[in-house]
Amino acid sequence: MKKAFYTLILVLTISCKNEKKETNPLVIEYQNKGIEYHFENKIDSAIVFFKKALEIESTDITTIESLIKIYWDNQEPDKALAFIENLPREAQESTTLLIYRGMSLEKLNKSSEAMKLYIKAFKVNPKVKFNSGENIMEFVGYLLLQTVTGEKDHALVEFDKLKKKKLTESEKQYIKSIEPVFRNYKGGGYNAIFGNK
Repeated sequence: MKKAFYTLILVLTISCKNEKKETNPLVIEYQNKGIEYHFENKIDSAIVFFKKALEIESTDITTIESLIKIYWDNQEPDKALAFIENLPREAQESTTLLIYRGMSLEKLNKSSEAMKLYIKAFKVNPKVKFNSGENIMEFVGYLLLQTVTGEKDHALVEFDKLKKKKLTESEKQYIKSIEPVFRNYKGGGYNAIFGNK
């Protein structure tokens, strides 16, 4: 289940276009150490390295996401929410962090507040159209956001059109694997999709 959760988080992240400048090599080094410690379940050490990376680049989305996931894994959505709310304003207003903030609120049983953030994220995110296999995950992530915000029928129409496009075998398999997420969604926000309450 954890693997599926992180796969869908990847879809979410890719779906939210964030123009990014080249990352400082030291930030990458700290991120890698943080990830290594996280996989080894040395959470305190992971947090130290992620925070060192943020001292250099306070709006680095990869590092921010890593810290949020640690707080969620530790059943500390309140810490994830506080962390997001202390980031620079421009980072907080990004589509990705509006969604992560909403997911943290969902975990705190504040679904109506979370939904407002999802709707805001959908409004600020530029509409994504499928161009080719190069943006398939971005497009699916956009449709996922559209689904969560109450426009499942529109998203399914676009999803069905996508299935009729000329796709590679791996793209077809990806579509087949993600389709049940759309078809079975009955509301409840992102955490209902990810099975991560």
